[in-house]
Amino acid sequence: MNTDVLTAFQNDYLTTWTEPDPEQRRRNIERVWVPDGRLAVSSLGITIEGVGDINAHVSRVHDDLIAGKGLTFTYDQHIESDDSLLLRWSMLAPSGDVVGRGVDVVFRSPDGRVQTVYMFMGVS
Repeated sequence: MNTDVLTAFQNDYLTTWTEPDPEQRRRNIERVWVPDGRLAVSSLGITIEGVGDINAHVSRVHDDLIAGKGLTFTYDQHIESDDSLLLRWSMLAPSGDVVGRGVDVVFRSPDGRVQTVYMFMGVS
């Protein structure tokens, strides 16, 4: 389903990237992700495994892009199918201009937590 209203899960996933407090962000990641989760980032050609390493990566992204450059993220499209979710997102400059787009394909475990994410950046 593609709607303008985000589900609680989609909001929770977004806060794992946008929460300003590092300790709360880490707790969000630990709550939303399975302990051995995998994040594959196409633009970097890397796969990150485990919530500790995912937290370290997200913290670098947060410090550089969100806190450092004042970028915000918004979902342009979200579609769910069974245990998977497609999230098309945009990075917005403080001016509101779109400075980047990507798609996260999220697969969830049977208990509903993030198991694997394939992140594709540079999407039109």
